[in-house]
Amino acid sequence: MSAQDETVAGLKQILITASNTGTCYGDHLARHLVDWFQFGEHQLYKKQQQQQQSDSSQHIPDTTLKTASPVDILLASTAVIPRLVEQGKADEILDTLRTYSQLPYVDKEVLVLCLAVTAKQTEQKKLVTDAHSAVRELCTNTHLFFLFIQFSKMIAKKDGHCGWGRGLRRAVGSWYLSWEPHRLAVEVTRHASAHGWTHRDVIKLAHLKLKDMPIGTQVVLHYVFQGLGRTTEKYSGQDNSQDLLTLLQALDKDGHPQEGEKAWDVDEVISKVTKLHEKFGNLTLDDVPSQSLKSQELWSHLLDKLDSESLVASVNRLGRCHLLNPSTETLHPLQDQLVARLTQETVAAGPISPTQTLLSLHAYQHPARFIVDLAVKSGRGGARGAGRVLARKSSKVNPKVIEAMHTLIANSAKNIDKTKGKLGVCIDVRGSMATTHVWTGNPEGKGEVTCQEAAAVTALSLSSGGTNTAVSTLAFSESGLVNLTLGEGATLSQVINVFKETVIGGVNVNAALEWGKENGAETLVVLTHRLDHQAVAVASQALDQFNHEHNTQLRLVLCGLGTKRLNTPHIPGILLMLGFHHRTPTIIRAFHERYF
Repeated sequence: MSAQDETVAGLKQILITASNTGTCYGDHLARHLVDWFQFGEHQLYKKQQQQQQSDSSQHIPDTTLKTASPVDILLASTAVIPRLVEQGKADEILDTLRTYSQLPYVDKEVLVLCLAVTAKQTEQKKLVTDAHSAVRELCTNTHLFFLFIQFSKMIAKKDGHCGWGRGLRRAVGSWYLSWEPHRLAVEVTRHASAHGWTHRDVIKLAHLKLKDMPIGTQVVLHYVFQGLGRTTEKYSGQDNSQDLLTLLQALDKDGHPQEGEKAWDVDEVISKVTKLHEKFGNLTLDDVPSQSLKSQELWSHLLDKLDSESLVASVNRLGRCHLLNPSTETLHPLQDQLVARLTQETVAAGPISPTQTLLSLHAYQHPARFIVDLAVKSGRGGARGAGRVLARKSSKVNPKVIEAMHTLIANSAKNIDKTKGKLGVCIDVRGSMATTHVWTGNPEGKGEVTCQEAAAVTALSLSSGGTNTAVSTLAFSESGLVNLTLGEGATLSQVINVFKETVIGGVNVNAALEWGKENGAETLVVLTHRLDHQAVAVASQALDQFNHEHNTQLRLVLCGLGTKRLNTPHIPGILLMLGFHHRTPTIIRAFHERYF
């Protein structure tokens, strides 16, 4: 592979794995960089405020600020983009971004990160112009749009600029104009803010002129600035805008009650929810005022109208409101309604994945609360002072809901498109997999999901719920590798029981490679709880030797589900995954299908 081909391959890899190295971690690159940058800005602002209030003119160093720069890491992570420009491959950057944006494997937030870096290659004016033109195509919602603006600000600030050049202003105007007015109305009310930005901030900084826009866009953007009352007063009766004004009235959440005022009128919210569902179909939780989500009556009207992802997210919210407690079943029949909805085929056929459902299930089963201003006692009996302490709050879980979530995991796995090419999923079934927990990128600790559960849901996802004959699920046994039979529609519990019935054995990469040769596998996946440098080195050497001796291009995925960090160089033909998150099976599949 030439140097230019390797650079293009590096761009494809970061779009899918959110990593420019051979290792994919459980944390998320884009969100981590934004949070880090905003934390630094907040700390700097606090420091400036303290200096202004202080009479001392001496500089007080702030030891809480991190010495490294999130922008430097951002640019280092996307270094393949300026490298492609240097190699004369600037046209391939946007072609790759556009092509990969259509794939289900791509991390859309990292896609936007790469687009923002592309738009800052100032030595290539045509590339910058094309990148700004692609914003309306690749930033398909407010979250991604504001993320692009935030990344643009971060990069520009490093060079001493504000970031609001002519190109970005045009991109903002084109993004708002690209929306059909009714859809734009839903978007600006459903997602009013993200990443520290609001629509009002963005429109103001872009110097958009409403009088030059179509009447429908004018109405929506005027509503953003002036609210429903003044917008209705100005545009009522003008150019058939009444239908749009009626929609804004149903969508409006600006008039929510303030502290001390009466709560939302539930009947009014139910009426708005019904109108929105009739016009646009499935709703999200963002379409409903959050203050009204404690009403059992509202939930009874809302559950049948939510899309699959919002429905699964609502389980934890309902649990926190104690609307799913078994003891309240006779008073609040939401449990039966929720169970019936979770087990519908249309929900399983939606965009929800088995891994997302499993993570939501554990969030429901293990609710956590922060107790603020609690005096923490030291070992000697003295108070260390008030602080935030993570504490468990006892909450009863509903067995019917848990069973329905497990059913959804099995049904959604069956709806995953079958992968092509022979794939072997080799699983460590030793007892440590059941007693150790996965690392999810959380610096405060590991997740509630065990490595055993993570391996089981990964196997279900890759095998399309046991329906894909091209995927074999195997276990490292005392006698080598043994086939595990996953029946069609197998549940997570059934898969784990199969693990427990297997005679355990240690992880043996050579045995996996031998199985791959005998069965014509294209990719092998090893799922275990712990990886170290020696294990990776041994696996790398075995793979190189195997491919050389048999003249094959077999690829290997090593998953250390409970491993946090390993500093290893990129190894051709090997994907090293540490930790577990909802995209783990998706990344493995993309690697198997040679998308990077």
